[in-house]
This record gives sequence, structure tokens and C-alpha cells, in this order.
Amino acid sequence: MRDPSIAQFVVDQGVTFVTTSAGDPNKYTRILKDNGLKVFHVVPTLAAALKAVDAGVDGLVVEGVEGGGFKDPKGASTMVLLPLVRSHVDVPIIAAGGICDGASMAAAFALGAEGVQMGTRMMSAAESPIHGNWKAAVVAARETDTVLLNRLTKPGLRALRSERTEELERRDLVSLMETGNPKDLYFGGDMNTFVPLGGQVAGRIGAVESVQDILDATMDEFTAVIATLATRYS
Repeated sequence: MRDPSIAQFVVDQGVTFVTTSAGDPNKYTRILKDNGLKVFHVVPTLAAALKAVDAGVDGLVVEGVEGGGFKDPKGASTMVLLPLVRSHVDVPIIAAGGICDGASMAAAFALGAEGVQMGTRMMSAAESPIHGNWKAAVVAARETDTVLLNRLTKPGLRALRSERTEELERRDLVSLMETGNPKDLYFGGDMNTFVPLGGQVAGRIGAVESVQDILDATMDEFTAVIATLATRYS
């Protein structure tokens, strides 16, 4: 939020929970919290996590570099970053990046999270408003079918492979203006006019399912995995 009026608008609308990212957590955390909102900040590094906690956030979204969308190109994987941050902070953590089911949720909890965020999984859900071509690309993707653009500077951007991303990957620096018009993909389904965001976990997503089915299956598997581990290693 570059315009302070946006923060005030959020307050005026009665929002109770806000996630902020890609900026200084000191800028809006206090005004939001002073108005009774809970604030979590997305962090790609330990340094960013410590800065956010110092700013007074209520919790963190700890996101590994394997996740889709904007990324710190020098960031670490969720497996490395999550327990590192957990060992340095005492606020609730939502884990993000590489999570799509109960097994990965159980792993995140074992590494110190209290919740999970499944971006690519929910983006490809039946109720998601994005075009079916994008969802089909997620389902068809292998674990190697993403690219990380802008590896040498911020912001990095992880997206599914396409003709457009293959072209941009060959460059060291990519302007956000070169990523195309999102409307052409969101509503038109043209996979080559805009960079189709998506994380490496797309390689583990095998079907477009309803949100309810995804949540039910995730919780059932999470419970089963925890029980199996407790029995096997107790």
C-alpha cells in the first residue's frame, strides 16, 4: 500500500485481519493495529522476519522461494527458512511455498508453523475465477515446470513455463511492464500474453477440485499423517 488512504479504507470497511508484504512493515502496521486489526507480514528471509516482529506484527507468513508469484531471488526454501525463523521469533507463523495437501501441511507444522497458505492449490480450485487454461497448466505442470525471473534483482517472479516466460527467462532483468496484461490471461486464457504465476508445487497438483474437497482431503491426510508418525516413532 503506497497510499496511506488505502490503510484507512481497510479500517473503515471493518476488515479485521490484514496480510502485508513487499514493503516496510513499519509503514502501516501501527495504524492498522491501533484500529484493532490483526496484521501478519509476508517474509522471505530471517532478516525480514525480525524486522516485521520489531514493527509489532501479530504474526508472519513465512514463504519459501519455491512458492509462486513475487519472490526474493536470493530466498531460501520453506524447508530451510521456516525452522530458521521459528527458532528466532515467538509469534504465530503461517507457512507458504510448496504446500498443497495434508502431508505438506504436517511437514510445515513439524517445522514450526501454526497454519499454512496454499496459493497455487487454491488458485487452481474449481471456484477460482482465473481462466480454465491457467488451471489446466497448473494441473499439467511437472515440478520442474516453473521459472524464476529476475534472478539478479528484486522483485523475483516465479511463474509456470510458457512461451512468454521462456523468452523472459533469457534476460537478466525483466521490467514488470514486460510481463503483459493480466486481463488477457485472467479472463481470456491467453497463456502467452501474461506471465502465468505458479509455484513448484504445481507438480503435485493432479486435478481441479472444489475448495471444500481440497480442505476436507487436506485435513483428513494431515490427521492421518500425524497419527502414523506418532505410532511409527513413539
